[in-house]
Amino acid sequence: MLDQLLATSGVDERFVARSRVGFCALHGGLEEGTAEIAGEAAERAGASFYAVVQPDDFSWHVPSHYYDPQHSAELRAFLTRVEVIISVHGFGGVRGADDRWTTALLGGTNRALATRLQTELAAVLPSYRWIADLDTIPRHLRGVHPDNPVNRVPGGGVQLELPPRIRRPGADYETLVGALARCATSL
Repeated sequence: MLDQLLATSGVDERFVARSRVGFCALHGGLEEGTAEIAGEAAERAGASFYAVVQPDDFSWHVPSHYYDPQHSAELRAFLTRVEVIISVHGFGGVRGADDRWTTALLGGTNRALATRLQTELAAVLPSYRWIADLDTIPRHLRGVHPDNPVNRVPGGGVQLELPPRIRRPGADYETLVGALARCATSL
């Protein structure tokens, strides 16, 4: 599936090699703000960066576990380069419909990093709920599939599922990017 997505006109694959810590956004463009958050945090931290960004008029959600590095030299290079990943995703919710407007999920197989991020993000963005307990996270958002790129590196990683509000430019967005960069710098 990844090969078909990357062959689609207007889909942009990005890779920047820096440190052994990596940020990625597999659904850039489709999940608003995710590529920008991951890219800015990576740049501030001197971390590596990988993203697939779809054009505005396209919306093909390829599940993360279908991102097979056999179909992308850039993804292979990213996964070879990094030891731990923070993968930035977006999930929805309608304001007023439920608490997903202000709830973020921290999945992935690196549970120590998920807990650390939860603590750091809750300290600087207390108006959001930061959930790292896998049993509380809906099964399809846990990010623990072994073929998910976030879990294909030696140290595993965190799949950060962000609500729409924090993915839009503003004070919360800036605070989030800064906190992610500080955490990545300290790894």
